[in-house]
Amino acid sequence: MSAFLLAALVGVLHVHHAPSHDSERPFSEVLGAAQLAELDFLVLTEHADAAGPLPAHGRAGLYPRPDGGTLRVLVGAEFATEDGHLLGYGIERAVPAIGRRGRDVIADIHAQGGFAVVPHPFAYGGWRDWEAPFDGLEVHNHAADFRRRLGIRLPLDLVWIAIDRESFARSVLGRPNRELAAWERLRAQGRNVVAFSGADAHQNVSILGWQLDPYLEMFRLVQTVCPDGPLTEAYLWAALRNGRCWIRYLIHEEQADEARAVEFPSGRTELQLDEGERVLEIRTPPALPH
Repeated sequence: MSAFLLAALVGVLHVHHAPSHDSERPFSEVLGAAQLAELDFLVLTEHADAAGPLPAHGRAGLYPRPDGGTLRVLVGAEFATEDGHLLGYGIERAVPAIGRRGRDVIADIHAQGGFAVVPHPFAYGGWRDWEAPFDGLEVHNHAADFRRRLGIRLPLDLVWIAIDRESFARSVLGRPNRELAAWERLRAQGRNVVAFSGADAHQNVSILGWQLDPYLEMFRLVQTVCPDGPLTEAYLWAALRNGRCWIRYLIHEEQADEARAVEFPSGRTELQLDEGERVLEIRTPPALPH
């Protein structure tokens, strides 16, 4: 349980490891990092484009932490549809996705009683069918945030990372303006869409053996916080689906005393920092119960 909240369940969503085509890291490294970060829950979302068992289905369960706490590992999947990527949460089996419309994949996720979240809506090809009945939208995604920094600044950024990784991370993790604006528009249309944070962690970026995206760091930057309750799959999936959890930018925690609460027409509340350039928390209004 995180130190900044004494009665909450803290976790990270959208994590990849060896079953995914873009990560070779073993589960032991994911688990070790999650335990050291003292997470209460972690959601694995391996790439799965054909029907069948969830690629990481054998990883779900409870794991002890060195500090005496317990980690709950939940398993979902990420699907590549014609309209962009989708995360399937609260599902038992993977569904076919390649060459299929996003809304058809969403229908298959719903048929299992699960819920569909659009990840990185403006990166990695983005999302194209905004009328599709998805249930959630990632307003924060680590991989998308760092991808925006790639380019001619990379040599200077590498020096910055070598000197002060934490300062570099704070500079990258600003307020996700475009994603929040898109989510606000959806809510204004009466859409029952929940805002999510995604680590999109792969631990697959290194230079000469220097790991730039270690799991432990990814798990400590931005976290999802849910109300305290039983550490069960049913409780966590319901809390996430119904918008009862919120996003906490732990990297900005040292500025907590400077945070200013700002409310938006949709009912969203942000704890803003630096005149709105950064956020400490994003709290979205609950979705209608499912």
